[in-house]
Amino acid sequence: MSSELNYESIKKSVSETLDKLEAMKQQIQALQDQLKAELENTVEKLMFTDVRKEDIKEFLEEPYVLIPKRENEWYVVVPKWINFQIGWLERTTKSYNIFVVNRYVKWFAEIPKTIETKLRLPEPKPFKVFDGMLLTGKEHQDEAFQKYRNYVQSREGEDRLRIKKGMEFKLIAKLIEDGTLPFVPRPVLEEDLRPFDGIKLRSYQEQAWKEFLEKGAIGCFWPFGSGKSFFGLYTLGRIKGRKLVVVPTLTLKEQWLRNIETYISRYKYEIDVVTYHAYDKVKNKEYTLAVFDECQHLPADTFVRLATIRAKYRLGFSGSPYREDGRENYIIALTGFPIGMAWEELIKMKVVKVPTFRVYILPSERAKLEKLGELLRIPEKTIIFCDWIELGEKISKMFGIPFVYGATHERLDVIKESQACVVSRVGDEGISLPDIERVIEIAGLYASRMQESQRFGRLMHSREEEPEHIILMTEEEYEKYNKRLYAITERGFKIEFVR
Repeated sequence: MSSELNYESIKKSVSETLDKLEAMKQQIQALQDQLKAELENTVEKLMFTDVRKEDIKEFLEEPYVLIPKRENEWYVVVPKWINFQIGWLERTTKSYNIFVVNRYVKWFAEIPKTIETKLRLPEPKPFKVFDGMLLTGKEHQDEAFQKYRNYVQSREGEDRLRIKKGMEFKLIAKLIEDGTLPFVPRPVLEEDLRPFDGIKLRSYQEQAWKEFLEKGAIGCFWPFGSGKSFFGLYTLGRIKGRKLVVVPTLTLKEQWLRNIETYISRYKYEIDVVTYHAYDKVKNKEYTLAVFDECQHLPADTFVRLATIRAKYRLGFSGSPYREDGRENYIIALTGFPIGMAWEELIKMKVVKVPTFRVYILPSERAKLEKLGELLRIPEKTIIFCDWIELGEKISKMFGIPFVYGATHERLDVIKESQACVVSRVGDEGISLPDIERVIEIAGLYASRMQESQRFGRLMHSREEEPEHIILMTEEEYEKYNKRLYAITERGFKIEFVR
C-alpha cells in the first residue's frame, strides 16, 4: 500500500513540475510576443515603412554586432534601449552603446556564451611560469620559443624554456593577453595557518577563501562595498608570519590600520601597512602574505616594482580592474588567479546598494556653487568631492564645513564626525562609510572614469536604501568630460540629467 502511495505522490509531483514548466514556457512566449508587438508598434509610429517586421525575431535573438577593433579586442555595439552591459563602455551615441571586450575581460565578469562563441577565442595553451621557467611541454616548446623569444633565453631540456632575468612578469602579462593563465597553484601550507573566528565570511567570500587556500595567489574583483577589505582582514588573521598591505592613499592606510586594530588587534604587530610610494621601505623585507588593495594601480611604471617584493602568498583587490592605458592584463599578472563576480548578483543579494544618479548641467562655476548651497539645505550625511585645493577651501569657508585634503590630520575622524565635508581626491578610493547618504561631485579629474567609479563606489558601502550620487558640471565640462559618466552607465545604472 505504501509503495502505491509513494508512486502516486511521485507521479503527482512530476505532473505538477511539468505544469509549471509549461506555464513558464507560455510566460516567456508571451513576453517575446509583447516585445515584438511593441517593436512593431514603434516601427509603425515612426513610419519606417522599409523595416521588415519579419526580421524583428532575428534581431531579438542577436541584438548586437561584433566588430574587430585590433588584435585580441572587439567592439560590441548595442542599441541603448536594451539593458545590456559587457566589458568596457568606450563611447556612446544617441542610439548606441559601444563596448570593448578582449580575451581576458571574461576573468573579471561573465561574457554571454553567444558572444564568447562568436569571438572564436583560441584554446589557451598549457603554458605555466614557474621558478624562472616557462613550462611548455614537449609538443609546444618550439612554438613557445618562437612566439616568446623576446622573453626567454634558452631551451632547458625538451619541455621548458628559461626566462630572461627581469622578464617574468612581462611574460606572464603577454601570456594573459594571449588568453592563457600561466600561474602554477601554490597551495597554502597547513603550517602557515592558524585558527581565527573574529570575522564571519559571506558565502562568496568563503568560496574565495577556498580558492586562496588552493592557489596561494588570487585577485578579487568584486564590486565596491562587497567586503573585499574584510576578506583581506580575515586572511591577515588566518595567515601566520609577517604580512604586508599596500594601499594608494594615506586615508586608506589610516582606514586599514583602524580596521586591523578593531578586528585583529592581537596580530597588528605582524602587519606593515604602506602606500604604493613606499617601495624603498619594504624592498628588502620578506613576507608570508602581501595584500595589494586597489591593485589597478600596481601596473603603473612607478609601482610595478612592488610586485617583486618577496612574499609567499598574495592577494589583490579592486572594484574597478581597468586602466586608461589598457594594461588590464598586468593587473592579473601581478596578483594571481582572478575571481570576479557580477554586480547584478551582489545587488540581488542586497550586499551592495545601487545609488540614484543625477547630473546637473549648469551655465557657470558660480551656478554650481549656488546649486551646491541649495542641495546642502537638505540635511544629509554628505561628501563633496573637489579635486582643486583652492576651490575646496572656498567651499569650506562659504558653507562652514571642513575640507579634508593631503595636509589634514585624522582624515577619517573629520569625515565621520561631519554631516557634510569637502574631500579632495585623497578620499576617492577604498574608504568605507556605512552612514553616508549622499555624494556630490563639484570638481573631478577631467574625463577619468576610474575616479568616477571610485567615487560612486563610496555609496555602495552605505546602509541607506537609496543613497544619492550628484554631479555638478558646467556645459563646457559636460562637453569635454562626459566620458567619465560611462563608468556609471556601463554598469547598467541610469542617470537623470537636469538642465
